[in-house]
Amino acid sequence: MKLSDQNTRTLMLSLHQKIEEYADASADMLQNGARSNELIHPPDGGLNQAERESLSILINNPVLKSALRKVLADNAAGILFELLNLVDGTTDPSASIGEWSGVMLVDTTDAPDLGDTMLHDEFFSTYLEWKEMRPNKSWTLDQLE
Repeated sequence: MKLSDQNTRTLMLSLHQKIEEYADASADMLQNGARSNELIHPPDGGLNQAERESLSILINNPVLKSALRKVLADNAAGILFELLNLVDGTTDPSASIGEWSGVMLVDTTDAPDLGDTMLHDEFFSTYLEWKEMRPNKSWTLDQLE
């Protein structure tokens, strides 16, 4: 059974809402002089002192804050669009990442036992594995050794 029309609509509207909320919260945090440990990804927040100082130009700059919100929202939307393409089966992950047989979103009333895997937990727990296998090692999001 597929995802119902109502659940599809609610999921899509929720994703749009979260894109806006996270972009706004991130821009607010940076405009208020965020410390690197206030960012949730990568695990150590990623920003070094020079980067934090450079971002201080956001303070009291509503035009730059607005532009940053739009860039953050666009980036989040692009990532979610790719995720939805994976779920729809219209694209596959790179073979270098791992085997893929496809996935499906279904209404919970139609789903068999879903097991104990929680995707939101798996997301953060796989960061270091991704860091090791990523092809572009010329820059990094974090400051982890």
